[in-house]
Order: sequence, then C-alpha cells, then structure tokens
Amino acid sequence: MIKAYAALKAGGKLEPFEYDPGPLNKDEVEIDVKHCGICHSDLSMIDNEWGFSQFPLVPGHEIVGTVSAVGENVTSLQVD
Repeated sequence: MIKAYAALKAGGKLEPFEYDPGPLNKDEVEIDVKHCGICHSDLSMIDNEWGFSQFPLVPGHEIVGTVSAVGENVTSLQVD
C-alpha cells in the first residue's frame, strides 16, 4: 500500500490517503519517496484549473527517494 496525501475533490484539502498501485510492470521503477515538494502546477491540478484533473489526486512530481524495485526490462537503474 502507498501512503500519500490526496485531494478527494476539486479545491479539496489534502488528506491522508492509501492506495494499492498493483503489480510493478516490466518497464516501471518503484521509488521509496523520502521528500516531496508541492509546486504551483500541483495547486492548479488540485483546483482543476486546466479542466482535466482526476480525483482522488495525489500531487507532487518533484521528489527525492531511492529505487526500491525495478521491472524486469529496466537495465539503467538498480535497487539501492
């Protein structure tokens, strides 16, 4: 399970949220996120300013973390 903060509706406050991302695909990498920043584009997505946000919405695309798993086709990264 992933523990995160999510807006459940447009303009909503961020609240604790858990979800299961399912199995890792062969071309994907799993990151153990240590820190995450929230920037202006995240706020725009939370407020659905561009009209295409989907909720619940977990913002934050500026992260620091370590690789915790790699799919079978991933060759350029390794588990830290």
